[in-house]
Amino acid sequence: MVVVGSGREGVGALVSEISDGRRSALLVSCEGLPAATAIVNRLLDDLAELALHRWPGWHRWGDGVDPVATDPWLKAAAKRARLGHTPRFRRMAQTLEFGRLLRVIDPAGVVLIWEVDPASEIRARPVIEALEWCARHGAAVVAALTVEPPETAPYDRLLYGARALVREERGAVARFIAPAGPHPASEIERRVAAALEQDAGLAGLFVCNASVPVGDWGARPRVDLLCRAHRVVVELDGPEHRTEPKFGNDRHRDYELLTAGYLVLRLTNEQVAADLPLAIEKIRAVVRLRRGTKGGER
Repeated sequence: MVVVGSGREGVGALVSEISDGRRSALLVSCEGLPAATAIVNRLLDDLAELALHRWPGWHRWGDGVDPVATDPWLKAAAKRARLGHTPRFRRMAQTLEFGRLLRVIDPAGVVLIWEVDPASEIRARPVIEALEWCARHGAAVVAALTVEPPETAPYDRLLYGARALVREERGAVARFIAPAGPHPASEIERRVAAALEQDAGLAGLFVCNASVPVGDWGARPRVDLLCRAHRVVVELDGPEHRTEPKFGNDRHRDYELLTAGYLVLRLTNEQVAADLPLAIEKIRAVVRLRRGTKGGER
């Protein structure tokens, strides 16, 4: 599949939102590599890293027999994984290694999402050659181009059947980026803030979009809801927080807040929209925990 109108991260976020949970996907890293062979080598390294991460929960093939005992590659790969090494064998044919790694990672296959530079034929060519190699050897691939490229080589190999990603234009409120301050920046934050102010035990405790000093370098990350009195942070996450780099950045910020003495509660926008009273009860439980009491009111 070829998608025009979004980069790799955007397509990855879309796949995460619409995924039925039956197939996994990988955002392929190929920046700075001038040749298709180098890109394929990096991809194999990444797949081996994923395989090690998923060990020992590998999909194993075979019918009525122990696949580790009967398949030489799986036996050798399992031995390396048990020792904490990536199951990568550089003397093995790349086509065989590619298929085996995909299979142990996910029996349904891994969708490989590539970003193709639409403005530079030199940078695009090796990426296109590498993704074509993957497609020839059984992988599902998605090529993402932020804009439509010219219908010249090497783009002419991609453009037949390409699909334009049409984004719905958001209203001004959705496109507005609020400054740091005491006011909520999103509809979900407004709903939670209003509910907190109407709650007898939580009213007046939380401020929105507050800066919190953390670490030794003077960093001051802005959080969605902050209770300074009890050092509680509530973060309300939209779907964009499920994918990198936001997912990893969120985990690091949680660590910084934790080591600075703050207890972080993360709620998704979907959880708040589906059951606001339950979200408020979760916040109340965290505040109670920090107060160190079993009572319910201030």
